[in-house]
Amino acid sequence: MDWFRPAPAAGQRPATVSVLSQADHEAVGSGVLLPRDRFLTCAHVVNCALGKEDTTCAERPTAATLKVLVHGPDGNAHAGTARLAVWIPPGATNGVEWDGDLAVLELVEPLPREVLPPRWRAMAEGQSVRAWHGSGLAATIATARVTSCDGRIGYVDGTSMTGVAIDHGYSGGPLWSGEADAVVGLVAAALTPPHHPVNGAPLAYSPRHVARRSWGIPWQRIRAELAGVGAQHVLDEPETEPGTEPETEPETEPETEPARRAADPAHRALAALLGRALADPARRADCARTVAGRCGHHHRADGSAPSVDEFARLLTTDGRALPALAEVLHPVDPRAVGELLAVGRMSGVARLLSPGELGELLAQLGTVPAATAARLPSVVRAALPLAELPGALLAGADWDSPDATLRTARIKALVEYLEGLRGDSRPVPDGTSGVPGLLRVIVYVAALCPPAPGDALRRWSTAVATRLGIHEAALEERRADAHEWAQRQHAPAVAPRVLVRLTAHADRDGAHLYRLRMWCNEGAGPRRVCDGGDRLRGAAQAAEDILTVIEPLHRALPVGTRPVIELIVDREALEIPVDQWEWPGPAGLVPGMLGAEYPLVVNCPELMQRAGERFKAALRHRQRLLDDGGAVHIDRSTGGKNGVYALLMDQLDAAQATVDGVPADVRVEIVQVCLAMGVPVVLWDRGQDQDGESGSHAVRAIAGTPPRRLPETVRAYRAKTLGCPQTFPGRPVLAWADADHELPRLELADPTEPS
Repeated sequence: MDWFRPAPAAGQRPATVSVLSQADHEAVGSGVLLPRDRFLTCAHVVNCALGKEDTTCAERPTAATLKVLVHGPDGNAHAGTARLAVWIPPGATNGVEWDGDLAVLELVEPLPREVLPPRWRAMAEGQSVRAWHGSGLAATIATARVTSCDGRIGYVDGTSMTGVAIDHGYSGGPLWSGEADAVVGLVAAALTPPHHPVNGAPLAYSPRHVARRSWGIPWQRIRAELAGVGAQHVLDEPETEPGTEPETEPETEPETEPARRAADPAHRALAALLGRALADPARRADCARTVAGRCGHHHRADGSAPSVDEFARLLTTDGRALPALAEVLHPVDPRAVGELLAVGRMSGVARLLSPGELGELLAQLGTVPAATAARLPSVVRAALPLAELPGALLAGADWDSPDATLRTARIKALVEYLEGLRGDSRPVPDGTSGVPGLLRVIVYVAALCPPAPGDALRRWSTAVATRLGIHEAALEERRADAHEWAQRQHAPAVAPRVLVRLTAHADRDGAHLYRLRMWCNEGAGPRRVCDGGDRLRGAAQAAEDILTVIEPLHRALPVGTRPVIELIVDREALEIPVDQWEWPGPAGLVPGMLGAEYPLVVNCPELMQRAGERFKAALRHRQRLLDDGGAVHIDRSTGGKNGVYALLMDQLDAAQATVDGVPADVRVEIVQVCLAMGVPVVLWDRGQDQDGESGSHAVRAIAGTPPRRLPETVRAYRAKTLGCPQTFPGRPVLAWADADHELPRLELADPTEPS
């Protein structure tokens, strides 16, 4: 595919790698790029970079991490780090030549798309070659000719006594054949005139001395040496990188190029379509240049056009090339685009999105709120209920991770998988395409997002649907489905709530007793349930009574849904350890600990009543922003009551607060201030040390969870505490006030009475 990879003009060169010394970061040798961000060099160059006195040492380096510079075709250098992957040390020597001496290193940082590895050809006698010093400087170019090559060693002689000779610092670099547009071997060593036997100084030059002679490792031997240690895979090309195959001799090629083209069922049909749609060579050249630029490939700049066969090969080897071509052609020839996309699906190579569409989508998904990102797995399942989705792809709780790199990688992997799904089987208007799986998922994400990111995703999906030939009615139908689903998600929680009005008492001996009143709210408002009246009971009996009320609710609940226990308490009872109350169960068989078995939250309407009307509006405002308003963290540096007041008046949109690292008596006051000022969700640790300096393991583990997942996350932590108290030592408390939840008529403390 020569058009998409031009032969170099005089002075051009392949991308090279400068291997730098660990001591002074000066270049000690060079290397040649391989596919998948690897490069090949000589083993003795690695030894030299590591500062070993014996550069032919055969021992594999134990800490071979090197700094490198990759010189691209545009002359720009890209700094990076490389780790040793393959080590073939210098072998037996006869004093002049040696075997082995190869090393493959992996680049830690990915290279730009335009920095491509060169092609390889077998070394042969008579080839003209060029070499460059490890520094990569253009002025160091040395020209020579292969005077002898037996497949193991290739001797290279300078062609004249002018210019630069291959010398120290050239090792590991490419021997580049301009005629073949390929690397034919690596520089290994230079033969120098004799040196003085005592002081080591070079002797005066004599016409009988060797001059400008060096030897290299031919491509044939490189291939054999790597295969000998089971590392031939480092030469494998990614399937989506056209035109970069490590070319071998025709007689050893396992499959000829025409055979590869014939094996792709779409190649011939695409070539025929291109011949009709781009019959004009000038127009074909314009399209090819645009596609190559968008996909990061080189192309000829001599005014020529690629053949339709070459163009078709690009479309069947680079998955983004066909969508990129569709982008270019759609405004002027949408019918041809439809035919090309239909045929392209036969190859199994073409992706759904062009590079630009993919980049824009990932950027847009990076702006969705954390709460929406956390729900991506459920969004995918809702949008594609019939699709088989790998569990590993959707598993995990880090979709809203604060680590942007991790979050982006997960989203990118999901998008690339969804590109291959066809979507559902609903009928579409004749002559149009169905809505693919990825597009349907994005429509659902947009329906769940706030206006700004949602509108951006809708614009993106409209543009892609137009390019794919999807009828507007089909897309709008999917949007209607998504809107209906999103409305259900914003509806009140379907899980029933068991409301428990709890008051604490003490008997004559100081033992703690409790009075309960209970209601169930299954969506139609609270209804009173039999709770044993006003009798007093201990913690275990109270737990049994609550579980007795909850048990019948399970019969009508869908699998995976658990009732929520909402404790309605006064301010002095906020930290009663109800979540730890345990009933031994019938015959002591299966215990029941309230906070480990069910999501359990506390609510103190007394505090809001005492604060008056001015903060009831704040509660409603903050609650509306529960998914997007953010959180405040209160610790020792915040100060006491006045500091909390100032913080909450500054952060009027904050819908949740975490309290950590403050003494217990101060923490109680801070929690009450937060609830009185209308913060709907407050998290703290009841069991934290009195000095508060160590901070809470529970708060650290739970903070950052999307608000609506907090009750379940706290429940799961309590369950872990029950099983592994040393690993999970916290005693988290979650206060939850919801202005939209109807509370039963309560007998609360008189707000006019002093506290």
